[in-house]
Amino acid sequence: MRSIPLLVALLTSVPVFVAGQTSPTNLEAQIAQIDRLAADPDAKLQLLHRMAVDLGTHRNRLILLKKQSEETFGQIYVRELRAGGFNDDTILKKLRSLEQRMKGVFDSEQAPQGFQPLLYVGTTVDRNSAGTFVALSPEVGVDSERFALVAGIPVYGISATQREVTGIGDAYVAGFLRHQVGRYDLGTSLTLGFPTGDRSQGFGAGRISVDLNGTVQRGFERIRLFVTGGFTNSVFNNVGYQRPFISNGNALYASGGLDYRLHRRLTAGVGGFALHAMGTHTVISRMTGVTPGSPPTQGMPPGGMPPGNMQPGPGTGMPGSGMMPSGGLPFYGRSSQVSMPGDDLADRGVSGWVLWSLHPGVTLNLTLARSVPYELTTVRVGVGFDLSRPFSRLFRR
Repeated sequence: MRSIPLLVALLTSVPVFVAGQTSPTNLEAQIAQIDRLAADPDAKLQLLHRMAVDLGTHRNRLILLKKQSEETFGQIYVRELRAGGFNDDTILKKLRSLEQRMKGVFDSEQAPQGFQPLLYVGTTVDRNSAGTFVALSPEVGVDSERFALVAGIPVYGISATQREVTGIGDAYVAGFLRHQVGRYDLGTSLTLGFPTGDRSQGFGAGRISVDLNGTVQRGFERIRLFVTGGFTNSVFNNVGYQRPFISNGNALYASGGLDYRLHRRLTAGVGGFALHAMGTHTVISRMTGVTPGSPPTQGMPPGGMPPGNMQPGPGTGMPGSGMMPSGGLPFYGRSSQVSMPGDDLADRGVSGWVLWSLHPGVTLNLTLARSVPYELTTVRVGVGFDLSRPFSRLFRR
C-alpha cells in the first residue's frame, strides 16, 4: 500500500520537471527572432550593443566571433551565456527580453503600414561666391512602403551683391516609387514644377518644368552605395548643388556616391555629379534679376563686348568659357538673361555631406559641393523637420 503514494508522487513530479525544462524548439525559434533583428541594418548595431552589455564585453568582439565561425549572432549570444553558467530557461528569458526591448525602440521610429499623411518642412542656407540663397520648403503628402506623393511650394531669399529679394518659388508635385530586388533598392521619381515663382526675380523657371530620375542603391553593413541618373528641362538646384542661375533647356544628369554610418544617428558621405546640357539654353541669373520684357542676350552681355573677349559657358577664361580671366564675373553675373549653347553649360564636380538625426523628427545636414568647370564652391547648412507623426494624429481624432 505504501507504493501507491510513492507512485502518485512520482507521476505528479514528472509534469513539474518537464514544465521546468526549455524546449529546444522554443529556444531555436527565439534565436531565429533575434537573427531577424540582426539582419536589419538599422537594428543591428543597437542589438549588438545590448548583447555586449549583457555579456560584459564589446560588440566588436561579437563581430569578430561571427567572422571566425559560421554561427549567427543569436547562436553566439546563447553560447556565451551558456559559457557564463546560465541555463536554458534563463537564456530563453533573456532572448525574449532582448527582443521586446529592441521592438520597443524601433516600433517608436518605424512608420505604420499603409498610406500615412506626410508633413515635412526643410530649410537650407546655401553660400558661395555668387551670394547667399535661403530656401524654406514645406511639403505635404502621403507615403506608403512603396509609393509616396508630395506637393510643396518653396519660399526663397536671395542676397547677392546687386540684389536682395524674397518671394515664393515654383510650386511642385512629386511622385516616388520604391521597390526592392534582391539586395538592391530601386527608386524612381517624377517632379512637375509649375510657374508660380517670379522668373524676373530668379524664383522660378517661368514655365512647367519636368524632372525624371531613377536610383539604384545597395547596403553593405554600415556603407550604402547609390547611383542616380535623370532628365530635366530646367536646371536649378536639382543637380549637385544650389546654382546661382536657372537654366531652361533639356539636360541629362547623373550622380553617385556612398554613405557611411558613423553612428546610428550620424551619417557621412561623399559623391560626385555630372551634367550634360543639350540644345540651346536660356540662362536666368539669380544674382542680377531679369528686366521684364527684355529679350535674351545672344552669347554676350549687353554693351556689345566682342565674343572673343567674353563668351558664355563654363571654363577658365579661354575662348568659349563663361569665366572672365583675371577675376571677371561669370556668365550668370554679367547678364540678367542670356541664351547659350548647352555644351557651354556642361558641369561636373564632387560633394561631401554629413547628416545628423538630432531626433526622430529633426535632421541637421551639412553639404559641401565643388563645381570644377565653374570653379564654384557651395556650402549648404540645412535643417529638416518631419512633422508627419503629429500631423497624422489629426486624422485619427
